[in-house]
Amino acid sequence: MIPTVAAVKAADMLKGLRGTEVEIVVVSATGSARRMTLTRRQVQVTSVVDARIIDQRSKVGYLRIVSFQKNTAREVNSALWQLRQDGMQRLVLDLRGNPGGLVKSAVEIADMFISSGTIVSTRGRSVNEEVDYQAHQGGTCNEPLVVLINARSASASEIFAGAIKDHNRGAIVGHCTYGKGSVQGIFPLASYNCGLRLTTARFYSPAGHQISGRGVTPDVDVQMIAKPLEDGTLPLSQSDPILFAGIEIVKGRRQIAAR
Repeated sequence: MIPTVAAVKAADMLKGLRGTEVEIVVVSATGSARRMTLTRRQVQVTSVVDARIIDQRSKVGYLRIVSFQKNTAREVNSALWQLRQDGMQRLVLDLRGNPGGLVKSAVEIADMFISSGTIVSTRGRSVNEEVDYQAHQGGTCNEPLVVLINARSASASEIFAGAIKDHNRGAIVGHCTYGKGSVQGIFPLASYNCGLRLTTARFYSPAGHQISGRGVTPDVDVQMIAKPLEDGTLPLSQSDPILFAGIEIVKGRRQIAAR
């Protein structure tokens, strides 16, 4: 019988120095097993999985970010440059299903769209936990903006969406986000050879709204009727009500209520 381990544990078991080998056994659905030897290499996780002009007449660009990693800001910059080369005049930025990632990455990308002020802040029991992340690039991206969110948009996604909303930089469309906005630390318990994970601070949007447990509420709440495709991609058409609403709003054909 093959022992069962968590995905995180399995990933740790596969990690090692670049160029070294690891042996695995692949078991098919029929029960047959095949032994394989793999050479470890550096894995580059792509954050921007789709960037295109989806409305040629109104030059609406579409950019989908699936995570916030170390190189995400660079990927976004590159994608925006190409979209502008293609004539982009408006942008729909899709964060649906994005579970988050690095806070620094979300701050860097929000800084592209926000000219000045707070992007996100943390507050905790200790003064050391109180941090204010400020915009300092002057907001180099000036195109009209819509951000798409849903219940699976979490953490860094909520930091970005909350900043865009509170600065009135763009419209937020979709569903309320997950509500994951806490800073946690592991405190060792030497006597018991273990550690205790505690929440030490929480994230707050520029207007002071707590993200943890509450999420970011969209300006326009759209009921999703069509299901996403099985491979995780989203149909770029009217069969995707959230995307369609976002396109109509960024084109100015649909108004949102005043905040």
